[in-house]
Amino acid sequence: MAETVDVAAFARLTGATLPAAEAMLAGVGAPALRYRPLRAVERAAVLADFETTITEKALRVVGADDPAVWERGWGELAARVRGTEITFESLRPQYFHDDVPCRLFGDLVMPATADFEYWVGLGVRWLVFSEYLRGWRRVVEFGCGTGINLLLLSRLLPEAHFVGCDWACASQSILGEMARQTSDRIEGHRFNMLVADGWDGAVIDASTAVLTVHALEQLSTGWRPFLDYLLARRPGVCLHLEPLLELYDDRQPLDALASRYHRKRRYLEGFLPAVEALAAEGRAEILARRRTSFGGLYHESYSILAWRPLP
Repeated sequence: MAETVDVAAFARLTGATLPAAEAMLAGVGAPALRYRPLRAVERAAVLADFETTITEKALRVVGADDPAVWERGWGELAARVRGTEITFESLRPQYFHDDVPCRLFGDLVMPATADFEYWVGLGVRWLVFSEYLRGWRRVVEFGCGTGINLLLLSRLLPEAHFVGCDWACASQSILGEMARQTSDRIEGHRFNMLVADGWDGAVIDASTAVLTVHALEQLSTGWRPFLDYLLARRPGVCLHLEPLLELYDDRQPLDALASRYHRKRRYLEGFLPAVEALAAEGRAEILARRRTSFGGLYHESYSILAWRPLP
């Protein structure tokens, strides 16, 4: 029997109020987000395939200083949106797929709505952005990709200025088209997070919010230059929606699988403990550190870390 990720479910996922979740659904314009629990035989088959993926399949690992795969992907999307209306639909990245189970509230579910994972993810982002970024006059996103988060923010923060940084030049092309269609409040720059090189970030100060979404994950253990970059510029807040390895509970079977997958792909590791160490030293303040109990089949990619450097 189909169930729906409704206002109450979004509030439960993010900690938002019911009115905030209701306003988000109106703002995003998502379809009815229906899903069903997996039957026992389906769940067993999915978990068996998951185990095979981890133990036997060759998976692309992250952390290499090579933007080629993103140049190709974002280049395809840049060509798709050129001369067409910029919308939440047109900026959807190619890596979202239908007919694939998702993680929801600690279990696996089967989507019954097209692009279920994408739309639920947009709703989660909207609500988290509303909580931590509302009121900021300048937001800088690193690893901005298609610019979908900046489009969300442009609707949430109509008076703010936005900077999107990515190591793929095609991303700046998308942002240029977005700025042309929506406003002149969005600008793009090339920046390599692995070596913290490119845009100098001179405008980042205590009045600036910094954002990453599924971008730190690509740094593996090579996040130190970027963390030092942030500490040197001292933004007013840093908000990260990322897969955070250290928040998994490996005593839980689904978490244990996600943790193994995370390590096989060499996704982000060590960043959260480093920020926690800074907080223990009095050099940072942690504002939030929690999971959202939502993600794709293989892992939870919407865990929240909000913090700020201290003088």
